[in-house]
Amino acid sequence: MTPAVPVEGWEKAAADARQRVYDSIPAAWRLPAHLLEKASSSALKPSDCEGNDIGILSEKDISITTLLDVNELLTALAQGVWTALEVTTAICKRAAIAHQCTSCLTCFFPQEALDRAGELDRYLKTEGKVVGPLHGLPVSFKDLYGIKGKPSSIGLVSWLGNIVADDSLCAKATVEAGGILFAKTGTSQACLMVESINNIFGAIRNPHNPALSAGGSSGGEAALIAAKGSIVGFGTDGGGSIRFPAMFCGLWGLKCSKGRLPGKGLASTYDGSESVNAGLGPMSQSVSGLEVMLQTQLDAEPWLRDPGCIPMPWKEHEAVQNSRKLRVGIILDDGVVEPVAPVMRSMQTVMTKLAEAGHELIELPVQLTKDLHRRGTASAMKSNVQNGGRSVMKHIEASGEPVVPRTAVGSAQSLLTSEEIFANHMDRAKIAGEYAEIWQTFQLDAILAPAVAHPAPPHGQYISNSYATMYNMLDYVAGSIPVTTVQETDMPGSAWLQKEPYPRIEPVRFPYDLGDEEMKKLFTCRWNLRTIRGDDEGARRDYDSGKKSNESCLQI
Repeated sequence: MTPAVPVEGWEKAAADARQRVYDSIPAAWRLPAHLLEKASSSALKPSDCEGNDIGILSEKDISITTLLDVNELLTALAQGVWTALEVTTAICKRAAIAHQCTSCLTCFFPQEALDRAGELDRYLKTEGKVVGPLHGLPVSFKDLYGIKGKPSSIGLVSWLGNIVADDSLCAKATVEAGGILFAKTGTSQACLMVESINNIFGAIRNPHNPALSAGGSSGGEAALIAAKGSIVGFGTDGGGSIRFPAMFCGLWGLKCSKGRLPGKGLASTYDGSESVNAGLGPMSQSVSGLEVMLQTQLDAEPWLRDPGCIPMPWKEHEAVQNSRKLRVGIILDDGVVEPVAPVMRSMQTVMTKLAEAGHELIELPVQLTKDLHRRGTASAMKSNVQNGGRSVMKHIEASGEPVVPRTAVGSAQSLLTSEEIFANHMDRAKIAGEYAEIWQTFQLDAILAPAVAHPAPPHGQYISNSYATMYNMLDYVAGSIPVTTVQETDMPGSAWLQKEPYPRIEPVRFPYDLGDEEMKKLFTCRWNLRTIRGDDEGARRDYDSGKKSNESCLQI
């Protein structure tokens, strides 16, 4: 754990950090002043900056960064269709644009990346072979992954001077495989919120709609990849921190089980707590990106250098799709927050595709799964704040910066005694045993559930990490699959709005999450009245009622 470093004048320290990132962008890649002003008001998308009138991206840059399949890009690099220098230049230009539009980077070092790309090109030309499976591939990392000589601040002003002495094992394996490091990406304050807001870089904006959240705490990584400023990168997930941003930004995301990938070299404020099952994992525009990055990490045998890493190699035969039909358990509602219309539509879309492919869908017993998810969510919430903020608050107070609203720092009310922590561990084990019985009873191969109850909200207005945090508590492998986008027809229905909301989970110990009632208000009030059909008077009345009762609502 990095020690807290006192800071005099946190506002200036934060402003200096922002300036350093901006200064690292080559002058030729900087947006003109009128576009920077537009971006600062959340009115400029990275995709708005592709035109020739801006002059940053060439046609080749656009062609390279439009290729989203990692395997295809690696093949093009190995065959010399594009050089590593060309690919790295294109990606770095996109990353520069992405940051200026979304504030997604914490550290940017394009010249080092370009130098490394040149070395790889010379090796390929001289030796006639690639350095490794990631030869010439630019890979980005969430801020807490250590990269030698670069800061890991994880959204804390008192950590801005934390310059890392060595690469994390994940970064090291990437370089050894021929990958190119070029950027680190932003998080929430201390990585303690499923949105990415901190006092240094502000709120990371969604590249598809900058007025909306990119999710968190791996939100900078998601924003960068979705803006084509990276094709694949690494995040972490202690309660939805890969899956939230993956869903909000339309990416593939994979949360591995605890210890599957090496945690050595990652920054954290935790004081040795083993109560939170945080997992590492890749995020990408393609499913191939997840597979390539996971295989590369495991082929490096990280358990030989990190005793906390599970000695379980990549099994090629298990990654090959076979003809056997799957049994998929369905959870549509976790009993904590009922999903909104576009999320339910995405679920139905996937269920239809699975059924058409011949797979067996089994809707799991509703009351049983709701009970397990409510209990499991409560257990995870208690674990997340069990030390009452003693770990993180000293790092926040060292600089004098304020706590960002809804950062899960804990409080005197959340502090658990050792007996209470052990009791919570017992509860967790009991819930895990009951959940295991579901897998065996129904002979399941997988479970399909919403990644998040709602699409990307305005900044600071997410509802709950239900669904996601349950699978951290269970330490399951979990991922997020991009399916669709919100449509005008996804309006809130009368039956959904009139249904009695579920009670809040742990509102005293964990007040950072909201509940089902707040979800209904959020989703209703900012829904554009134009989307409500004239013949749906019930929905119109519900809209009018919600609009008057709440000002903090979801903008679709």
